Amino acid sequence: MFRAILLSTIVLVAQAAPSGQNAGQTQRDLVLVPNAPRANVPRGYALIIGVGSYQNLDATKQLRYSESDAEAIFRVLISREGGAFPAENVKFLKGAQATLANMRRELEDWLPRVAQPADRVVVYFAGHGFVKDGKGYLAPWDVQPDRLQETAYSMGALGEVLANRVKANWKVLFTDACHSDKINAETTNETLEQQFNALPANFLTLTATTEREQSFEDPNLSTGFGLYTYFLVRGFQGEADFDPCDGRITADELIEYVRSNVRRYARERQLAQTPTARGDYEPDMLLGVGKSCLGSTPERPSMQGTAIVEANLDDVVLYVDGKLVGRVSKAKPLTVPGLTSGVHEFRGEKPGYQPDRKEVLIAPGQETSVTLRIRYARQIPKSASDLNEQGEKLLYTRRSSMSLANILPTERTQSQEDLKKAATLFERALKQDASYGLAAYHLGQAYQLLLMYDDSVKSFRRAIEIDSLDVDALTQLAAVLIERGDPDQAIRELNEVLRLEPSNDEAYSMLSRAYWDKGAWRQAVEQADKALALKPSNAQAHLWKADALRQLGAAEKDEARQHALYSDARESYREFLKLTNFASGVGARLAFHFVGFGMGSRKHADRQGAYESLRSSGFLGLCLSEGKVGNPLRAREYCQRALQYAPDNPIAHFLLGNVNRDIYNVRASCQYLQAARVSYSRMLAINSDLEESRIARNYIGQIDVILPQLDCKT
Repeated sequence: MFRAILLSTIVLVAQAAPSGQNAGQTQRDLVLVPNAPRANVPRGYALIIGVGSYQNLDATKQLRYSESDAEAIFRVLISREGGAFPAENVKFLKGAQATLANMRRELEDWLPRVAQPADRVVVYFAGHGFVKDGKGYLAPWDVQPDRLQETAYSMGALGEVLANRVKANWKVLFTDACHSDKINAETTNETLEQQFNALPANFLTLTATTEREQSFEDPNLSTGFGLYTYFLVRGFQGEADFDPCDGRITADELIEYVRSNVRRYARERQLAQTPTARGDYEPDMLLGVGKSCLGSTPERPSMQGTAIVEANLDDVVLYVDGKLVGRVSKAKPLTVPGLTSGVHEFRGEKPGYQPDRKEVLIAPGQETSVTLRIRYARQIPKSASDLNEQGEKLLYTRRSSMSLANILPTERTQSQEDLKKAATLFERALKQDASYGLAAYHLGQAYQLLLMYDDSVKSFRRAIEIDSLDVDALTQLAAVLIERGDPDQAIRELNEVLRLEPSNDEAYSMLSRAYWDKGAWRQAVEQADKALALKPSNAQAHLWKADALRQLGAAEKDEARQHALYSDARESYREFLKLTNFASGVGARLAFHFVGFGMGSRKHADRQGAYESLRSSGFLGLCLSEGKVGNPLRAREYCQRALQYAPDNPIAHFLLGNVNRDIYNVRASCQYLQAARVSYSRMLAINSDLEESRIARNYIGQIDVILPQLDCKT
């Protein structure tokens, strides 16, 4: 019952509430490859582990790119064109998160529990491998080399889990664990590869090397990559789809692409590295989807070329065919191998400057130099700038009072007409200067507040096309995508934000919100914690963390653990409410980071409506949490405070009725029973069609029988 109550309550925060099913309990995902023959992609689950900085290894044994390689794998697996994995079905253990305990939990509990026979499962590991006493181990972050049996994850256990306990028919293990420095006398690349040879044959294993080889990293390869992972990512991005070119990336295609390109790239640098596939797998096992080769002649792996990209300024962000590759500096060109032969677009972006775009023919088997010249500072015509400024005044007019300082007679309340006029002004500015990114961004905000979400998305995408480094536009686009009911794409956009700004707390808090929408409560908590580690005063991170913790508490069977989860939720709700009292300027962003989540007037989104809805939701969450930890009197107070902000919320009245009923059950008194009846009656008067309305009628019937027996006045 409380689950249903929660979803109706938080509809104040999100009109499109999730089904509430956790990962592994959702219906099978169906992904259609754009512009390709219809291809059903089985539901996927993945565990990604990347460790570069080890707790107990000295500086000479640390790895430079293992963690960033793992990040790249995460991004490509959740991409719509790539792995097409639902984001909540991909667990990522990076650096200090990749402890032995966490690896065991995800490998031995989560994967066997969620994966079903028709599913596909991917496990990726980048880090150190060990061998001792003839047994192989993968090294978690907290490994102790002199205690491998107790502190490392044995390959034997990994093979047993994937072979026998994970029920999926399609299982793949990608590993990059052979590196140049030996950890102990037995840990040579040859002996480590022998351990992979000993893994069971009923799943595909693709390792970075063959025997007697080591795995190489190259700082000049894009933003710095391990060779193996770089081409693995590009293969998933569609480059591997060559035989046939049908939008489907199969096991055979991916293996051949990665093996041939890594081998060629290494050989050109007088190195030797050959990725090696093992296992009895289905060659046409579907691993990903893409459309990069559709409509063109399929290219064999030998028909790949390489671009060497230079720039005349430092810190130029490079996009190749619209995909972010990395940053180029005058003294540090970027190497971009694995490009199909043909014409590719190279675009360089630098804040404050006009971008440089070049279309370059990449020849098969050749290195092609590409020089980006950023020469002109971006200049906006004054007439366009004036129009944008006029629009801003209407867009940022205070919507209504959020503090005593805002109730002066001179304050105007923003109207729908204000927003329409603002949108017209921004459109006129863009007609005068089609490259005016700020006007496109503001136009997206105006449409968002008018609840014209499709137009808002188009405007934010236009702003991003003008300036690919516009983090605000990317972030706000994600907000509108969530409101429009597409949290998956929002997660992809927010991960692009984090590529550009790894310390962006707002991106993490909105990721928490997106995972919340999908019912992925643990991931919502994890992302909120990342936001709060960067900025403890991030209000929305506290809200989504609080509600995700409360959802976890509702599903928890262990009483002590449940109590702890509700207690933690209570503290996060309190922190959220403290931060949204608007003693500070927190409210200034409400209209664009919370409105757009279905709050406020349905004619247009207003900050006051957002404020009232958020405060009500926070107090309702606190009401439920206090009730669950055994404080019904406190719970009643918080439900009453919620109603001060949203007096016509039927669920708030229902919850208040429940609290008074619970207090009566402990302290039999007419006042509590009568108060419960009043709340249930008020709820029915507001909305008699909810599922909770049926329960309220039943409670009223019971109360009407009890009241005369207690000699209570009705």
